[in-house]
Amino acid sequence: MDFASGGTGMPPSTGTDTDGPTTGPTSTGPTTSTSTSTTTGPPPECMIHEDCITDPCTEGRCIDGRCVFEPLDLDDDGYPPQSCGGSDCNDLNPNTNPGELENCFDGDDNDCNGVADCFDPACLDVPGCGCEPAPGGENCTNGLDDDCDTTVDCLDTDCLGTPACGCLPAESGVACVNGFDDDCDGVFDCDDSDCASEPACACQGGFELCDNGMDDDCDLLIDCADPDCDGLFPCTCTGGPKPEVCDNFQDDDCDGLLDCMDTDCTLAPACQTCTMEQCDNGMDDDCDGKIDCADDACTFAPNCAPKPEICNNGLDDDGDGLVDCLDPDCANVPVCEDEQGTCETAKLITESGSYFGDTTGNQNLQEGSCGGGAGEAVFYFVLSEPMGVRMDSIGTSFDSVLYVRRGSCPDGFEVACDDDSAGSMWAAKLEFPLLQPGTYFVFLDGYTIDPNLGPNEGPFQFNIEFVTDPFEICDNFLDDDGDVYADCADPDCALAPNCLNCNGGQPPEPEFGTARCTDGVDNDCDGATDCSDDDCSASDYYITECCNGMDQNGNGIPDDFNCRCNNDSECDQGQICYTHTANTCGFPCTAFFGDVCPFVATGSFCNAATQQCEFPP
Repeated sequence: MDFASGGTGMPPSTGTDTDGPTTGPTSTGPTTSTSTSTTTGPPPECMIHEDCITDPCTEGRCIDGRCVFEPLDLDDDGYPPQSCGGSDCNDLNPNTNPGELENCFDGDDNDCNGVADCFDPACLDVPGCGCEPAPGGENCTNGLDDDCDTTVDCLDTDCLGTPACGCLPAESGVACVNGFDDDCDGVFDCDDSDCASEPACACQGGFELCDNGMDDDCDLLIDCADPDCDGLFPCTCTGGPKPEVCDNFQDDDCDGLLDCMDTDCTLAPACQTCTMEQCDNGMDDDCDGKIDCADDACTFAPNCAPKPEICNNGLDDDGDGLVDCLDPDCANVPVCEDEQGTCETAKLITESGSYFGDTTGNQNLQEGSCGGGAGEAVFYFVLSEPMGVRMDSIGTSFDSVLYVRRGSCPDGFEVACDDDSAGSMWAAKLEFPLLQPGTYFVFLDGYTIDPNLGPNEGPFQFNIEFVTDPFEICDNFLDDDGDVYADCADPDCALAPNCLNCNGGQPPEPEFGTARCTDGVDNDCDGATDCSDDDCSASDYYITECCNGMDQNGNGIPDDFNCRCNNDSECDQGQICYTHTANTCGFPCTAFFGDVCPFVATGSFCNAATQQCEFPP
């Protein structure tokens, strides 16, 4: 069957795009509709277009003897020039505006972000731009531009505050807000005790009050616009929606917006002081809860131009919408590694033991099926062989949950989730008699955010034990040793009493493949025959068909990856055993038009080299 050229090729439920890959995103700028003059009275009469030139930022045209005015847009790309308050950095080139993708080799700043060609971050991975960042970034003594920012060693600001480039005796003043460990003591800026007396650090260490109209913690966000207030009163609507009161610091109508931030209050007397946002006065002029550069209205203000991300100041310095440790730029910064609150800063576990930390202030980025509405800490471990794993959160100071995903941190398949099984109302516990080789992400999460008491967060203790060299137990219906064969189907159980003479006098064998799943015999002596046997409906992700060699649901895929296998020889002709994910038979993933792997194993991708679905390394 030619999956790549005909039929459905894969089941509709996979959600993949069967139209094939696109060549890349397309960009269209906003359109500018023709508008008549805003002056009162009849428009001036004219003979030619030049008769309508009245303002350098307005384009006037003479149409049927009358002047029609539009915002200046000389290249007709839908973006007014920067000189007239717009965002087009080159109003003479229709291929240059904020809606365009960067062309890395034309000498122009196509996307108007202030840098052109290979200097634009969008071009870092483009072949021909000449520099591939070295693993680890920050080498300050080798004479090379390791991070591809065109500066070398101590000339690179990344090397400030390193022994090779000189250390200050202490951090103070500007050194407390520049994002570097200037005195080389392992901590930087406001995390350094040297900066305790700095006003900026005193403010950033403050706690946001959610009902006073002030930016208490100096992150340029006020009250309910600050993520610190998520789930807290008055930012959580209680008692059901009612008309918005515009001066009581509460979300009365339950739309997530308070007082003058709510469009219902546009005409309210209390909101008549709201004006256009000024981007350098430290005030919330337009009453949206965001100050200066945190306000979207200031995106193109000169003083809000993107800067390198500082990872502990509560601000989005580089303008990518991600703050501090939520920004991948901060993944290798010690303060973020200690927080381990994101997939990028997940802590690697290499051995059994207890691990300690604190989730206070971590944001709710992930959630398990059994809870996890507060901030979390993320761990991961990699198994190269089948292994038993036990874990719990005993010793944690708050109501915690544990959940595990395989293969991918944000969207991997959830293997298990637990809330209160560790003999304590606050501790979770998970036990896996066997986990197959692969990468596993563990989330120690707060169960919820209490509307009155706040989020379940604080110091935690994570305990984990790895059990190596598991052996097969021959009567528990489990694959204990990780070879995919369970109980009597495992050669290790050939002499077990319950496995002798149980297959009509023949030695037991795995109930794998279409032949054994349609022969009416309980081949593996587990008490289930053919389609009633889990091995014949084997998918851990989507059980849609029985392993009988037929396409029962008409999606073009026989058996829907439901025939269990240990190796290719146990699959029908033309199929392979997906040993790196589902341990089920299927045609090579490269034979499908579109990515079949999210259907085979959530969080996996098609590896053209192995022709089977793989979890990310």
